[in-house]
Amino acid sequence: MVETVGAPLEEHVLARNGVPVPINPNGTTVLGQMYVQYALPETASGPPLLFWHGGSLTGASWETTPDGREGWYTWFQRRGWPCFNVDAVERGRSGWAPRDPYFAAPALLRTLQDSFTQFRIGRAVQDGSVASLAAAAYPECRFPLDVFGTFMRQVVPRWSSTDELAVDAYCALLDRVGPAVIVAHSQGGAFAFRAAERRPEMVLGIVAVEPAQGGVTDGAALAGIPVLAIYGDHLDLDARWPTIRARTDKWFDGASRAGVPVEILDLPQRGIRGNSHMLMMERNNAEIAELIEEWLRRQSLEVSQPMTKDTVHA
Repeated sequence: MVETVGAPLEEHVLARNGVPVPINPNGTTVLGQMYVQYALPETASGPPLLFWHGGSLTGASWETTPDGREGWYTWFQRRGWPCFNVDAVERGRSGWAPRDPYFAAPALLRTLQDSFTQFRIGRAVQDGSVASLAAAAYPECRFPLDVFGTFMRQVVPRWSSTDELAVDAYCALLDRVGPAVIVAHSQGGAFAFRAAERRPEMVLGIVAVEPAQGGVTDGAALAGIPVLAIYGDHLDLDARWPTIRARTDKWFDGASRAGVPVEILDLPQRGIRGNSHMLMMERNNAEIAELIEEWLRRQSLEVSQPMTKDTVHA
């Protein structure tokens, strides 16, 4: 909660031909909130899975694919995993508040062209026609290109100055739900390692789907916490990803020496080719989910207690 005092009163017309409405910005507002939805199986077959999305995205990443197939959020639910899906601070259903210093800078919004290249689906394109996307896509592309425009409707504004708010909210979620496994994508992977450094007792494992970076310490706080890092294809064809991968690999090496059991899953090395940065949305997303569940089962993670709505809201 934050308090505002001394701000001038405002008047706004909120509906066409409406009467001006007085707005008083002074008082108490909420800052740093995070929306979380969850589904609890009657009988849990594993500990809770917390789905943390990537930059410019929301929890919609995990719900369904752009072409209407099942997403990982329900895929894992049906197999008995309690699942929690997040819209991070500032994103989607969490909303945002225009407060300094967190929201002082303008919001960032990805274009279709930027998303196509930054998410490593293919080379630069001039337009979003299916023909242009198909011509620019990397070999054996697994992303459903015919619905790339549908995917772009999930892209939302983001800020570059809200990381601390986000990590605080993620830690609060771990305090409420944990011990749990974090399944995190891209920017969410960076938040997963930072939150685990703060709350190692609440983290049973981390599945990092193409993480944007590692932690901010040497990894010693995560000793004993198993980590699976998953990477798709064509990193060598991208301008940024070789550097990102080298940086995270360096952190993983140090974390391994500090006692973190790290396993790297390079899909092309397993004969699975053509995946972009958006692994959970692609045509073989169920195949990748099976590999993740296989890894989770190998960790022999125990359910500490039956989870109910009462325990979630306690």
